Amino acid sequence: MLNLQKLATIYPNQICLPLSPKLQEEAWQKSQAHTNAAACCQAYLNYLCLKSFVPWLEAWLAEEDAHININNIFSANACNSLWEFVNGTPIDLGEIRLVLIPSETSDLEEFVVPGEWVDIPSWRKDYYLAVQINLGEPEQSWLRLWGYVSYQKLKSRGIYDQGDRSYYINQAVLTEDITQLLLLPQPNSRPQTAAPPQLSTEVVADLCTQISNPDLYSPRLAVTFEQWAALLVNEELRQKLYEQRLSPTHLAVVNLRQWLQRADSIITEIWQAVEAVLTPPEFIAVRGAEEQVSVEAIAPVIRLLKSNRPEKERAQAAGVLGQIGVGHPEAIAALVELLQVAQDEETRWEAALSLGKIAPDHPQAGISKARLIDLGLQLAGCQMALIVTIRPKTESKIAVRLQVQPINQQHQLPPHLTLSVIAGGETRLQAETRSDEQGAGKDKILQLGFSPPSGTQFQVRITLDKVSVSETFIA
Repeated sequence: MLNLQKLATIYPNQICLPLSPKLQEEAWQKSQAHTNAAACCQAYLNYLCLKSFVPWLEAWLAEEDAHININNIFSANACNSLWEFVNGTPIDLGEIRLVLIPSETSDLEEFVVPGEWVDIPSWRKDYYLAVQINLGEPEQSWLRLWGYVSYQKLKSRGIYDQGDRSYYINQAVLTEDITQLLLLPQPNSRPQTAAPPQLSTEVVADLCTQISNPDLYSPRLAVTFEQWAALLVNEELRQKLYEQRLSPTHLAVVNLRQWLQRADSIITEIWQAVEAVLTPPEFIAVRGAEEQVSVEAIAPVIRLLKSNRPEKERAQAAGVLGQIGVGHPEAIAALVELLQVAQDEETRWEAALSLGKIAPDHPQAGISKARLIDLGLQLAGCQMALIVTIRPKTESKIAVRLQVQPINQQHQLPPHLTLSVIAGGETRLQAETRSDEQGAGKDKILQLGFSPPSGTQFQVRITLDKVSVSETFIA
């Protein structure tokens, strides 16, 4: 990806601004007060826009001796309730009404504008500003205002997609040099159309009940546009909906690093030891917890970890050490060495989990937790568990393994069950169970693995026949 200097050289007519690590950290902290990964990402990008573009604009207007007032029409609190639902940051430049629409995409063939900024009369803008945000190393983190379009041109030459209620317009139609607009701002003649219809108290109550549920991932698409517009323009009602979606009874973000720190006080009873959830237990103790195994009994198991042994045998031996290695430094040392030299991912997981059992405070120890999944009647009697396993990889990354298993290992998972990882509003990873020739399930486990950087928020979603449950985590 281009650094800021090269970017400004290639696109001299575009506004290219740096994004400092300090501002990114500030934006990250501010963006966490949202119900899902997509809303957090939306708030994060818009905060970067607001705190980068407005100071630049103020400085530029001062140099040009242009006496134009700049107003962010939403307060700080109102911005949160806005970004929970809609992408965009509105700014008034004197009599001119603008909205910044940020995106992380590198595909700039089209500019996408949410329909709320176009078709709600009181939210309609004169100009729509396209902003690309790139996040990387300090010299490669930047904001680029790559074009803008007027309301009339967006309506006449853009394409409206009913599926996501957004306008799409080709890059070639956009004007690149924003200073043309800033030097000679001209308000557009916005047609005066009727305001959204007033909703009855009963309808509002029903809609609020539906939208306040944080499991509703994209509430702007869940009701008719007319109903949605009527709710959205009412700032008091929008703030109420936002707060209800953030209610502790609705929202819980699981901090995985607290699991590694064995902060059991923050782990609710929902997340339990894997052995307590799966039946029969996933791990069967070789000996009683009170009985310490002798060094002589440990030594043959440690020898099975050597590189000349079959990989499956090494993984099994690592698992056994987690049961019999308590109190033996030799077992700890052998597992640590295995973590460093093993090439097989499953072997590394077994070594990390066993280390977590016999030396939980070790910096390379892993941990695994499980919770039951309730998909109602969709499961047809097959109870399932979501198992989340983590282990440190570097100071800034952890390895995460997600598994869905039937709690009775005699059962198969239902076919077409999907396990998804969602971050930044996009599905990053997904796996789906298969069916046999008779249409029955043929998989006993559904699994995904990845290594998110520290501070990454993501959502895990399990779906079957349009019914889903989700959990939100922060790495």
